[in-house]
Amino acid sequence: MIKIKKIVPLLLISCFFALTNYAQEAKIQKADVYVTGGLEIIFSGNTGLKMSGQEINGGVLRFAPVFNWQSIVNVDLNPRFGLYSGFGIRNVGMIFDVPSEYIDANIQGPVRKKVRSYNLGIPIGFKVGNLHGLFIYGGYEFEIPIQYKEKTFVSERKDDRFSVWFTDRVNLQHSLMLGVQFPYGTNIKFKYYLNDYFNSSWGDNHAKMKGTTLNYNQISGNVFYVSLNFNLFKNTKFYFSEYEKKHTFPQS
Repeated sequence: MIKIKKIVPLLLISCFFALTNYAQEAKIQKADVYVTGGLEIIFSGNTGLKMSGQEINGGVLRFAPVFNWQSIVNVDLNPRFGLYSGFGIRNVGMIFDVPSEYIDANIQGPVRKKVRSYNLGIPIGFKVGNLHGLFIYGGYEFEIPIQYKEKTFVSERKDDRFSVWFTDRVNLQHSLMLGVQFPYGTNIKFKYYLNDYFNSSWGDNHAKMKGTTLNYNQISGNVFYVSLNFNLFKNTKFYFSEYEKKHTFPQS
């Protein structure tokens, strides 16, 4: 089991205190406020995946190119330190194979599950480095699942699918992120979800997971992903004008 849950929070807490000291020591000038937005291509997996307390293999890499959009409000306090917030909608989920002992007796063959939710997220974070070039960023995001889809594959053939709005099958999600912004708009982000994907209160009085003998509260595991982002912190002024060359922070 990957010990990401212990490592990532410690790294971000250390960064937070270091950046707090940096911001206090820096000469604060009039903030530059602007809005950016861009697409995100997600490659996700899971860690600590368990069924009825039994740890199983970590699942399958999931590719989610659509639909992931983020709108960011940037507050650059000086050329090397800034804050951001905003909102986003993203496709988050996991793929895993069901152990034979948990497959429904009426099904013949191996079972694979593909689950995902569209989440509405609200991030809050920091940026440090050359805000007109290469910098790092990190923060926290709260996400609300608004639409859930589940697919069941038996012997590699799709056997069942359904989707539902605002289900309690999936938890409200809390995540930490850390990324690198490269010049000219492309960046890479790592995100780790702190709580289980499935809701622990979805038990015997609710429907079982299709194709299995399991309730959703018998499945635990955290999602993480690496994503490729475009134009997340850079708007068109950075590309189609002399803005970046001429831009200077106003004197306070």
